Amino acid sequence: MDESIGRLIKVAHTRFKAQLDELAKPYGLTGVQMGVIDYLRSAPDEVTQKDIENEFQIQGSTVTVMIDRLENKELVQRAKSLKDKRVNEIKLTEKGQNISNLVKNYTQTHEKDILSQFSEEENKVILKFLHSFEK
Repeated sequence: MDESIGRLIKVAHTRFKAQLDELAKPYGLTGVQMGVIDYLRSAPDEVTQKDIENEFQIQGSTVTVMIDRLENKELVQRAKSLKDKRVNEIKLTEKGQNISNLVKNYTQTHEKDILSQFSEEENKVILKFLHSFEK
């Protein structure tokens, strides 16, 4: 096989990221900020700054600045964690929830468009392949 799977994954990621940046631009946000908003929407438990650092593999200082900016735009708020009072939980505001719905709708439509090119069996293989990176 002459094609590089890694390169193709990088191309797909780069295109998706560019499209998310375009979606974010009218709201004065970046694609990464939109990704964090989406992460906050879909997280089953409370989310701390450390969780965001780990999920997006970015430094704590970068996350601090990002959360400050999102808080200034009234999209998120910090609140003392119920589990550990030394830690702040990052929560979406109502305005942030509205933005997260945009990201969710965009992502669902984008994924549906991509996967519609393949059979149900092929979709299962694609998802199995992608889930293998979570380990």
